[in-house]
Amino acid sequence: MRVNEIKEKLQNTSIVDKYIYVNVAVFVVVLTINALKFLQSGNSNFVVSYFALSVDSSEYLYKPYTFITYGFVHFGFIHLIFNLIALHYLGNLFINFFSERKFIIYYLLGNVFGGLFFVLSYNYFPVFKNTNGVLVGASAAISAILVGLATYMPNYEINLRLIGYVKLWIITAIFIFLSVVLIPNGNAGGQLAHLGGAFIGFVLTRYFYREQKQERKSKTRSNLKTVYTSKEKSEDFGLSNHQKKIIQQRKIDTLLDKISKSGYESLTEKERNFLASASKK
Repeated sequence: MRVNEIKEKLQNTSIVDKYIYVNVAVFVVVLTINALKFLQSGNSNFVVSYFALSVDSSEYLYKPYTFITYGFVHFGFIHLIFNLIALHYLGNLFINFFSERKFIIYYLLGNVFGGLFFVLSYNYFPVFKNTNGVLVGASAAISAILVGLATYMPNYEINLRLIGYVKLWIITAIFIFLSVVLIPNGNAGGQLAHLGGAFIGFVLTRYFYREQKQERKSKTRSNLKTVYTSKEKSEDFGLSNHQKKIIQQRKIDTLLDKISKSGYESLTEKERNFLASASKK
């Protein structure tokens, strides 16, 4: 495959797949560097000191970038696979209802707040006194995406194999519950990072949802004025294509709100047909 073809393919790839590719590429590079460093000096965790997030304040104060980079570093293959599977399904569901720009915001801030919860907990709670540790993995970012989705549409149902359809808020509640109760059972840092990501995912969705409602109200007022003026000036009281698109988008937004509050099954057959036909345009 030529370089131009690779570039074109990457440009047409969704932001979720791009982040998956970055995580895989970093994993391969980390393994390669660690293997070479091990052959030279016997140090098999060379990359940790540069890109993982440490609880030692003397390190993260002069390496603040590690609050971002740790979320792209994985040392275990199983750890990587589980995170990428979750990122694939939740990430693609996320961009169906939000934007790719917001996906980046949730992912990066999920890393930052997951790292903050990790660092603050290890430096505040007595149980972690004189304990060294580092944080790696994308699970805090994935937590932000999961909780962000559940906050926006808690009654949305996901079909889980061998279980059936389960509401998103139930899956999220179980995830957060396990993150809390598993803190004493090893990998406390990872569980604390989950909670940090969950916190910012909730906050971001509440902020964006409030912002979206305000924009929708202002658009509705301006659209009503436009339609009223159009009716005064037009003999046949017809609407322009632009006005029709605005009205259609308002109907779509209303139905998406209904799904987020009561689930997809609450839609009438007419409403489902309308959404299906709108998604094809």
